[in-house]
Amino acid sequence: MGRVKHPGPGFLPFGLAIVLIFLSLILIFTRWGKAKTPTPFWPHRTWLRPLLGVAILIFYALLIQRLGFIITTFIFLLIWMGVIERLRWRTIISISVGTTAVLYLIFVLFLEVPLPLGILRW
Repeated sequence: MGRVKHPGPGFLPFGLAIVLIFLSLILIFTRWGKAKTPTPFWPHRTWLRPLLGVAILIFYALLIQRLGFIITTFIFLLIWMGVIERLRWRTIISISVGTTAVLYLIFVLFLEVPLPLGILRW
């Protein structure tokens, strides 16, 4: 785990575990003895959007090598904001183009991370 001045690889997970234990204990003791009527975990059809979100993320992970970062990220953002967030198309397209461009600049120019090119070989 290391020391406070020289942390090792297990320092962050250990610290986060301590914080989570502390917050969980606070939550348990603040709700101790308060009877609540149980409510359903997924009322009506609210489970559909998280399930669609997971499916979209899986398709993103599967397609990024084939189509490349730019095309896959653009399509991912289009679908996410259209299906999950339900925004207007003008907003969806502008955010998708802007976010894809900014992420590409950050990863390629500043961080020098090689991104999958896919079908765009330039």
